[in-house]
Amino acid sequence: MAEPVPLFSTAQVSPQRFAHAQHRLFTGHNLHIGTSNIVHALDWMPWLGTLTLPGPACRQGYAGTGARGELRPTREPVTCLRCHHLHEPDEQSPPEQPALFAVPNSPQRSR
Repeated sequence: MAEPVPLFSTAQVSPQRFAHAQHRLFTGHNLHIGTSNIVHALDWMPWLGTLTLPGPACRQGYAGTGARGELRPTREPVTCLRCHHLHEPDEQSPPEQPALFAVPNSPQRSR
């Protein structure tokens, strides 16, 4: 009888090694989530025990731990308005944040 084909990878990754690799990759950087052009400020999120992983300072949601490229480091300046206000609360002119989608002009309703 033939050996069964494994459906999932059986390779194991040490959580400590993964967390340290993420620290080396993201320290001193900002980040993108997925393929978005929005640049978020970086914050370290609690993960397992005392280990932390990178994440957006504004707590914007995303799926995963970053192991599959959900988060990408960048040295570009922060463009997320929430991240900007969290890290630079006194600055008067926040950066321009690109629109997520076009909003059509709608006539105002009369009362």
